[in-house]
Amino acid sequence: MKRFRYEIIGISEVRWTGKGETPSGDLIWSGEERTHTRGVGFLLSKQAKKALIGYNPINSWIITARFNASPFKMTVMHVYAPTSTFSEEDIEAFYNDIDEVLSKTDKRDVIILTGDWNAKIGSDNSDWKPVMGRYGYSDRNERGERLLEFATAHNLYVCNSRFQNKSDRKWTWASPGGVQRQTAIQEIEKRSTTVPRS
Repeated sequence: MKRFRYEIIGISEVRWTGKGETPSGDLIWSGEERTHTRGVGFLLSKQAKKALIGYNPINSWIITARFNASPFKMTVMHVYAPTSTFSEEDIEAFYNDIDEVLSKTDKRDVIILTGDWNAKIGSDNSDWKPVMGRYGYSDRNERGERLLEFATAHNLYVCNSRFQNKSDRKWTWASPGGVQRQTAIQEIEKRSTTVPRS
């Protein structure tokens, strides 16, 4: 985090129970009450900790934090979408929770959404140019379609599809033989970031 000079990093699968922050305040999280599964959080730099107005641990899928920024305040939401093992009803409940949080967010704030969306939006943006670029990965799936509909409804843009990246930039970890690397390449499209369109 220090080497790349990141101020705020969203974390999925924190797997800590309950909700709260570390004594130093550099990690805030929201998890399940009793099981070490799922969970989301933010890792904050010293600068971000100073700018933090407050945070809201919604559930083990969603956490938000609000920061003093200039010239506007900033609300950052990090999510971990239900995986394919969950039902469509669970997905709808997840998006409804996000909708509710966004409806309560100050309209003057800059809004940034990060997370593991468990969706593939693909690279064909012919019908989705206002919300995505043409550098997504793989073929679009139903969850990807749902993510694009959500981005459209909230005037958001899927940023990791905006610029072309080399293949070795589409994975976050690897193992000898490349088996897990290939899996990671298939999964990376899930980690979509959305920000307001200007």
